[in-house]
Amino acid sequence: MQRKTRTTALQELAPIWLADVRMRVKESTYTRYYRNVYRYLLPHLGETPVYKLNTLQVSGYADFLLSQGGIRGSGLAPKTVSDILSTLNTVLQYGQLCGYPCAPARGIRLPGSYRQMVTLPPDSRALLEKLILSRNDTTSIGIMLSLFAGLRIGELCGLRWEDIDLKNKTLTVNRTVERIADLNASYNRTKLIISEPKTANSYRQIPLPHFLTERLGMLTPVEGAYLLSGSDSPIEPCTFYKRYRRFLTVNGLPAYRFHALRHTFATRCVEVGFDTKALSEIMGHANVATTMAIYVHPPMAQKRRYMEKLAPNFAHKK
Repeated sequence: MQRKTRTTALQELAPIWLADVRMRVKESTYTRYYRNVYRYLLPHLGETPVYKLNTLQVSGYADFLLSQGGIRGSGLAPKTVSDILSTLNTVLQYGQLCGYPCAPARGIRLPGSYRQMVTLPPDSRALLEKLILSRNDTTSIGIMLSLFAGLRIGELCGLRWEDIDLKNKTLTVNRTVERIADLNASYNRTKLIISEPKTANSYRQIPLPHFLTERLGMLTPVEGAYLLSGSDSPIEPCTFYKRYRRFLTVNGLPAYRFHALRHTFATRCVEVGFDTKALSEIMGHANVATTMAIYVHPPMAQKRRYMEKLAPNFAHKK
């Protein structure tokens, strides 16, 4: 056991925390923690005693990551930096609980990580809807499930026929597919894993609109198979993403990120009057605030309608 001295450095505490947390989190989560620790934290802060990792020290490190902490000296994205600092924050919280002389973890300020996501404009969305509704291939079905049910690409690839109840018109999210770094292999190797959904709230049952169950009913179910692959092995998210991008290119649509479909779904739900709690559960978020902060951006026309309602009473009498 490492002695809890005032000279205890981050490079001594972080591996202890990783060993402790390994059996309590998803493999993909542990892999992300491991990467943050060994790729970013220890090379720059490893020799720093944990009691010195105060707000000033960490703020300087955050500035470095944002400006030149990436490959070839390019800056990292705010969300990546936020994730790295969140890992550091958790390590210091663990150290405090174990009696290490850590700086107050609450002193670490995370950079803003939310960015406004792109939604498909009405003309592009209408064309995409027309295209996917005129086809019955798995690429079109996958796009349809994200655009009209808000599925993440990993959840989509993890969808099995047994998760779809056509009689009751529901879809259940039980798993996700993702490719992660293989920590037991040589440098830069990865592996495909099928794991639990992103969070506990990501386990969810989604009611499907009638037209969508009709479309799914036109496919031939394969018992025990994944919906998009038709076999007992799932299609990789990267492979499906390439098919999606090729679909857009062939049909003259801009190269929207796949997640834009999920964002478009959430925004449209708000436009048609969804209760935000119901939407939050359909999206698989832990709380309504997450849904509102990340996905819900009412269009200008809707905000204008709200503002017009504030006109003084005499204005309505003219």
